[in-house]
Amino acid sequence: MDTKQVVLITGGAKRLGFAMAQHLLGEGYRVVIHCNTSCNAVENLGSDCRTVQADLTNREELQTLFGRAVQCFGQVDHLVNNASVFPSALIEQTTLELWDEVMTLHNTAPFFLSKALYQHIRERGTTGSIINMVDTKIDAPTASRPAYYISKGALLAQTKTLAVSLAPILRVNAISPGAVLSNGDESYFTKMAERLPLKHTGTAFDIVQAVAYLLRASFVTGVNLAVDGGQRLL
Repeated sequence: MDTKQVVLITGGAKRLGFAMAQHLLGEGYRVVIHCNTSCNAVENLGSDCRTVQADLTNREELQTLFGRAVQCFGQVDHLVNNASVFPSALIEQTTLELWDEVMTLHNTAPFFLSKALYQHIRERGTTGSIINMVDTKIDAPTASRPAYYISKGALLAQTKTLAVSLAPILRVNAISPGAVLSNGDESYFTKMAERLPLKHTGTAFDIVQAVAYLLRASFVTGVNLAVDGGQRLL
């Protein structure tokens, strides 16, 4: 029987999620990559990696996702709630449709996937963990993305609540990335590097190291680990 633990990563087909998948495979985990529209972009990462497709904003697809993930290797031990959208919409531009999308993706989906993992792990009589990807700017949000920042703040509250509710079966932690992956605005990264206490921006590797640490940190739960070069201190 294969004793490698299995990590389900939502939004794992690109950017930070894909970097996580690559790193964790190298550390000896088996990985299930959830993807929606980017499944074709996933390279062949070997027999220890599988993909499952689902639109997390679709209730029916969300309800079947975890079961399909379990079928890949017969178990799931850890969950990384990484799937995200980053809409730039002022309060005047925020529609009910946009609100529902960000709240479903950043709160509803993580909650019900966490619930499914808890039930699965409890039935197996083992332990596991959940990592929620938040954002360091929720402590100092801007006016450009109110729905996004509110939804990420709620995900942090969910992290702390489930750390109590799902213990001792599951540890639940969060990671708040700072300036680690550019959306194309290199001038922002240059200016941010000058302002940060550490005087440089980060990389995807900084985040995946934090993920790997929290997966094995057996005495850590309810923590929001800021990987931001000190940005939260500004």
